[in-house]
Amino acid sequence: MARTKKNVVVSAPAGDETVREAFPRDWADICGHTQIIRRLRVLAAAQRLPHALIFCGMEGIGKRRTARVLARTLLCAEAGDHPCGHCASCRTMAAGVHPDYFETAPEARGKSAAMIRTEAVRDILVAASGTPVQSNRRIILIDGADCMNETAANRLLKTIEEPTGEVLFLLVTSAYDAVLPTIRSRAVRIAFGALPRAEIAAVLTERGAENAEAIAALSDGSLGRAYALAEEGLALRDEALTLLLRLRTLGIEDIWACAEALGARTHAERTAWIGFLQMALRDLLLLSEDGASDALCHIDRRAELTALCAKMTHADIFALMEETRRLAQRFAANVNPALQIEAFLLRARKPFV
Repeated sequence: MARTKKNVVVSAPAGDETVREAFPRDWADICGHTQIIRRLRVLAAAQRLPHALIFCGMEGIGKRRTARVLARTLLCAEAGDHPCGHCASCRTMAAGVHPDYFETAPEARGKSAAMIRTEAVRDILVAASGTPVQSNRRIILIDGADCMNETAANRLLKTIEEPTGEVLFLLVTSAYDAVLPTIRSRAVRIAFGALPRAEIAAVLTERGAENAEAIAALSDGSLGRAYALAEEGLALRDEALTLLLRLRTLGIEDIWACAEALGARTHAERTAWIGFLQMALRDLLLLSEDGASDALCHIDRRAELTALCAKMTHADIFALMEETRRLAQRFAANVNPALQIEAFLLRARKPFV
């Protein structure tokens, strides 16, 4: 991947270790968000875009992909509402070496949380401060804009307030409220909503994924999460549901074994396991109100959850929800996960003992 300065990403070809998806070629490579795309295309064709946009919404719904296609459109020599794919600008974008496009994202160092550091913002702003080389503007895409440290955010703010030359800032975040308020006030917000299950299922089916409808229901409107589930499979989900369904019959030795097995998993796996439990408890509440609900997360396990629902009261379900919430909080702290899971299971089975 070509770079202009340290940590300044100029291109993002598929297969690069810093990239989570192939760089999109056109608007057709984006799933959903029809109204947002229509609005951006109109503004691009009319050359009426503001100098800074902030794309916000949940993780994995296509914010960055949309920003990248917008960048391709604006840098295209045709100056229309979509990239032509044939001009010199489109070819250099496809090759990942466009001299007027700059991109950066959070970087992890050691055990510290990933963030965009001061030097990364400084380098990308210096690189983009000159006169455009191939197009009539320069574009800076900052992915994970909420992950800038304070100094980096203030440096970016100063440049957004007093931009040098023709430059467009595209900020992408899954935590809008965590972005510096003064930056938010100087960028036009584009809010992305969750994708419909049917659209996610259609994309998964087209890719040949198994259990497309079940995965779409578990993805919570995020195509990125759906891709991850399709790759990982539903084994961890099935373990979580099996445990919930067996709570009433768990003995002490079963609890010890389960706690030891889950405690040995990674933090990410334990967090996902809790998430599947929380989805199941939400499903139980829906089933208790409307047995025919189409909004279930575990749609492929409806029959088993319906049977369990008949054996639980609302108080039981809410108590379990509170226990899973507390367990998730404890996992975020420096605790012994096996002991925490053991205590959780002992409390969780009380209504059935």
